[in-house]
Amino acid sequence: MKSKLPAKQNEPSRKIDKYWVPIVAKTLDLLDCFSSVSETLTLEEVVQRTGIPHTSAFRILHTLVVRDYLSQSGRQYRLSRLRKKLKFGFANLSKHIQLAVEIQASLEKAAAAAGINLVVWDNDRNADTAIRNAELMVAEKVDLAIEFQLFEQVAPVISDIFARAGIPLISMVNPHHGTVYFGVNNYRAGFTAGLALAEHTANHWRSKFDAIVLLESPLAGRTTHSRSVGVVKGMEERFGKLPENIIHHLDGGGDKATSKSALSNFLKSMRPSSKILVAAINDESAIGAVEAVKAIKGPNQIAIVGHGGSAEIMDIIKDSKSPCIGVVSFNSDRYGSELFSFTLPIVQGRSAPTGQYVPHKFISRAAAK
Repeated sequence: MKSKLPAKQNEPSRKIDKYWVPIVAKTLDLLDCFSSVSETLTLEEVVQRTGIPHTSAFRILHTLVVRDYLSQSGRQYRLSRLRKKLKFGFANLSKHIQLAVEIQASLEKAAAAAGINLVVWDNDRNADTAIRNAELMVAEKVDLAIEFQLFEQVAPVISDIFARAGIPLISMVNPHHGTVYFGVNNYRAGFTAGLALAEHTANHWRSKFDAIVLLESPLAGRTTHSRSVGVVKGMEERFGKLPENIIHHLDGGGDKATSKSALSNFLKSMRPSSKILVAAINDESAIGAVEAVKAIKGPNQIAIVGHGGSAEIMDIIKDSKSPCIGVVSFNSDRYGSELFSFTLPIVQGRSAPTGQYVPHKFISRAAAK
């Protein structure tokens, strides 16, 4: 328990400042004695921390409850979230990934409009960094945490850090067990990509193809992997059950360099005349795949679809010579406004759904121009 607040140095008083209002000063001292929006105090604890006389403290507490600056449950008082400027913490995937940068910009814009203090950390696509950032958010006493990180194996660790601190957690794009999820429906996004690849083969290759390459990121976990499941099911919606021997799962790591290397090695095993469809787990993998195809000498028949829709991949799609025929856009510009309208009831202690999907859409080369 905290001790009585120390006397403020050079604090004004009625003797030296004729505009000084003692009861207002006592009220502010009382509000300041709460260390966070989640802390609860009894009347006795408030008296001990502030030195305000018992009767005065009770009357101030009662007034603040009536005016919604404090909430009361039995003998316990706490700051009202409705009256406090909210502080949200956002641990972003990486400042080097364009889609993550665009999502952060959307959140920052919405936070400024809503009067919310948004504090940002960079997970740098690193599991240990993501854990440290979660601990820093707790130390910062944020009212709500938003987590965008890649690694499934540390998701329960991060969830537990916030649960023990009593801080609501929103997991973004990559769901964390036991948290509220905000992002795309990963399976349906993959299904949309599969339909686009199927339409491409029907329109350009007379529905004939030799291989489907799924550039995946196993470390991202099962839910993100459902994009790949959706790709296959989207293809089968058009062509029926596909032979398993034409479906190739490659670990692209979710980054450009690994994806480029993985696809380059695969292409060496295929005939130059092969018709190959590539579904990349994200924009980074799609860009790596494009670079692998560009390194091939001579003509090729390869079609690539990515997931994300960053400005970088959109520029590549616009190039008529690019093998990337389109992308499933996650509508990053909508994340901020939709997320905050979704999370405010959670912060305010009101009931809220366990998740919300952000709409996605396929953007073809024709639509991108």
